[in-house]
Parts: sequence; C-alpha cells; structure tokens
Amino acid sequence: MSAKFTIKNRFQKRTFTYQDILTNEILTDICYKLTGQNLFTVDFDNTGINEGRLVKLEFNGNIFYVSISENEIGSRNSFFQSFPTALVQFHLEPNLNKGLYFYFLEPDGNIETDYFVFMYRLMKTAGTVFLNESERLSQSYQPFNSVADIIRNRDLNRQRNTGNASTYVSLDENNILQIFGKTYGASKYESILFALAIKNISTNPIELYEIPEGNLKTLPKPGRSLIINSGINVITSDLALERQEFEENDSLRSPSYLYNLLEKFGDKKCALCDCEIPQIIQGAHIWSVADIKRNNNISQEDKLYHAINKENGLWLCNNHHKLFDINILAINEDGRVKYRNNLIPIHEEYLSRITLNNNIESQFISDNFIHYLSKRNNSLNLANYRFAR
Repeated sequence: MSAKFTIKNRFQKRTFTYQDILTNEILTDICYKLTGQNLFTVDFDNTGINEGRLVKLEFNGNIFYVSISENEIGSRNSFFQSFPTALVQFHLEPNLNKGLYFYFLEPDGNIETDYFVFMYRLMKTAGTVFLNESERLSQSYQPFNSVADIIRNRDLNRQRNTGNASTYVSLDENNILQIFGKTYGASKYESILFALAIKNISTNPIELYEIPEGNLKTLPKPGRSLIINSGINVITSDLALERQEFEENDSLRSPSYLYNLLEKFGDKKCALCDCEIPQIIQGAHIWSVADIKRNNNISQEDKLYHAINKENGLWLCNNHHKLFDINILAINEDGRVKYRNNLIPIHEEYLSRITLNNNIESQFISDNFIHYLSKRNNSLNLANYRFAR
C-alpha cells in the first residue's frame, strides 16, 4: 500500500511550483521517516485555503501533518510564521489517528539562535515531533516542562535581544495565566503558538489578551476559535473601552499598560526589592492616573496615552506600590530612592530591610521616564525627603 501526499497551495507561487521546494528526494525522505517505505503518490490541493507550508501524508488509516520549514531565514519571525497555521489545521483534523511533525529544509543561515531555540522548545511543547533535527540541528532541544520555565526563558531571550519578544506570559493575583499577544504580522502567529503550547502544560485558568496593532484587533479566526474552544478566555484589548474605564475611575487596569511594562522591563520583578512572585507584582504609575485626569492642559486622547505609556511605570510589589502611592517613598530624577523625613526609627528600619535596591537600574531611566518622575515630584516637597542609606 503506497502513501498519499496532499500538498496545499502555500507552495504554489508565480515564480515556482511546489516541486521546486519539495523535491522527490525530500518527499521520499519524509515518507520513509514516517512510514518506513518509499512508495507514495502526490495530490496538489489548490482550494485557495492557506494552511501554511503544510503537507499531509495519509497511510494505513493515519494522517501525518508535516510543517515544512522555510529555507530562507529572512527575519526572525518569518521562519516560524507558517507553523502555527499548520498547527491549527492539525487540531481541526477530526481523525484521531494523526500526528504533527516539522521537517527542516536546508537553511541558508544560522537556525540555532537563542530565539530559534526558544521557538523549537515551544513547538515541541505544543506536541510537535521534529523529523530530521539530528541532520539539521547540533542537538535535540527539549520541550518546556512548566509555564515558569517558559517565562524564565522568554525573559532571558528578551534580555539578550529586546527585539526577540512580542508575546509575554505572566500570572495575576488570582493565579490566572495571562498571555499578552500582538495581533499584527508574524506576532499574531506567535501568540497562537504560545496559547496552544501553554494549554498543554498548565492547569491554571488562562486568559489571552489580544493587543491590537494597526487595524487588526483580533487574531486570525481559525486559530482564535480553536483557542477559545480549548477553554482559553480570549479578551480583546480595546482602547475605546480602556478610555472609558480611564474616564470613570482613578485607577486603570489596562492590558495595554501591562503589555507595555512587560515590553520594557520583562517579567514581573519589583524594582525595589527583587520580589519575583508575579501574583503580588503590580504595574505602578509614576505620574498617577488621578493626577493625569486632573490636568486640564492636555486632551483626553493624550491623557490615555500617558496613562498606558511604558515609561510611566514600574513593577512594584504590593508593599512598595502602596508605600510609593502614599508617598512614604519617592524616587529622585536620577533614579535614587528617598524616604520621608518624619518616619519613626522602627518604620525606617523596616523600609531599609525590605528595600534592597535604592536605585532604579540606569538602563530603564530614559528622558521620558525622568519626565514622568518630574510630573510626580512637582506635587511633592522633596526637601521633606532624604536619600535612603
């Protein structure tokens, strides 16, 4: 019995056909690795539905979904852009005798950068088997075993290259896993992969926040529907709704603001004590929402802009957030921490004990960050404060 390949139209372009990419040698290699035999037929499906760089191989009642890598690396995201589409199609396949695979074509450059390795591990966490990694990669990379592992490696990856992140994961105070993902370009496919991979290893309730970019407010429909049907709560971060909440309240629980802080600072960690328990880390405004709202010299549009700006905030634990909000602590415009002068000794001793960092890291002190500090400090009399010792 011969195997049957079905190849979708993603490989058919004006300047070449699928045979230019998927040579008989490659198809034979895929077929042999999956079935142990070399006999196969090929059907080309030109239905017009984009299913990514995907081939299906049917053999003896089994369906093998094989996502084919790009052989031109291009940008960091383009190499992986097709895989989440194939992943979605695999999950939509009703046949239970199915498997998901990834096949590497001969690359034109380095495919083992930090970002690539992170994505390989995420793909394996989503249940993907790599058919020929021993021939293309220097080692076999393991799937992530926990969401904490994903968060830690994502943050390390971001620190090495700030362009290596568009999707972020964190925990809120209710132990809900929050995924923040952009809806534009290759980022939207990365968001889908994150959600489906995390669903495989977490028992926590999960929320996926769609962070709009340009005119695209939501993820592609097939992937979005699959994510919702898997039990993940998908929430569109609508700036119109955030503006309404901003106008009605003196605090702002804004997904866009949290995304912006994750983009600037990375994973949740208190700037003043290094606490990394995400459930008690909050986004603390420097120029407060209440003070922004009281400013009559700027438009409502500009007020919301300042309220969600990544330069107008810090990650602070519950304790330091409250101490900052009630102005027991202040931050000088050079980033140094100050205490109010009239503290009794036992309170000052406590502050010294819990405030391990008396300076905001210099890499985070931008001109805009200083601008927001000056806005806050204008309402304080800094003569009533002294530098922490």
